[in-house]
Amino acid sequence: MSKPVVVGVDGTPATEVALHWAITETARRFLPLVVVHAGDVSTYPAVGGGSVLERTRGQQVAADAVAVVQAMNRDIRVSSVVIPGNPGDVLASWSTDASMIVLGSHRRGAISTAVHGSVSATVAARAQCPVVVVPVEPGRRAPVVVGVDGSLAAKAAVEFAFDHAARQGSWVHAIHTWHRAVLPGAGDLPTQRAAHLKVVTDTLTGMRDRYPKVPVRVVRMIGRPDEILAEESMEAQLLVVGTRGHGFASGLLLGSVSQSLIRSASCPLAIVPAKDE
Repeated sequence: MSKPVVVGVDGTPATEVALHWAITETARRFLPLVVVHAGDVSTYPAVGGGSVLERTRGQQVAADAVAVVQAMNRDIRVSSVVIPGNPGDVLASWSTDASMIVLGSHRRGAISTAVHGSVSATVAARAQCPVVVVPVEPGRRAPVVVGVDGSLAAKAAVEFAFDHAARQGSWVHAIHTWHRAVLPGAGDLPTQRAAHLKVVTDTLTGMRDRYPKVPVRVVRMIGRPDEILAEESMEAQLLVVGTRGHGFASGLLLGSVSQSLIRSASCPLAIVPAKDE
């Protein structure tokens, strides 16, 4: 059986946006969907079937989410789970059994950002599958932007980006950022540019052949990767970066960049772990 898409819900508007994104992506991939609520197990009276029942808030949140799924697309196989515990730990533990984990992004106020941002950061850092953080509903006609730095994680991110663009009928912008004289043996600027072009070319090798109908634009820029990718996300339907990368060029895919983008990306952010080779 194919691994499901897992979406975390907590009854807030932020996770409603994530749920809608997950429903669309689940239908596009013909996968089952699992709605997970973690943390809150307090009980309160709820009316159901003509009688008053004791129902946990988490059960109500999960049931409401399932109802949204069924209303939007009855063809999706949906189930729900309510688990006590730290939401970050619970959702990260699902990553071995999920094709991807989808989370909302809470950015209203310092306390909310600190609490809920830590959930996304925890899951993204520990997950063994792609994690998508959804701050807003994405635009329909926009590119999939992917960060490239020559690491194993970059290869996984590029593959995810091309696959998503192919399913959407969209196109890919491959972004490589760099600083001068950061490649071994780098000399003058033309030499450095050639070396960085090779990093991008090597990472994209095979993708153009596998996805011949997906247009690709390669962009190389000098600057901070988190700042450049955050700016690019303003005109993207999805931003894709890798994690646990060890790229020698710019460190584009190291944890600090992906963690920064969780807070600053203006479109859904997919954080893709490196594949074992």
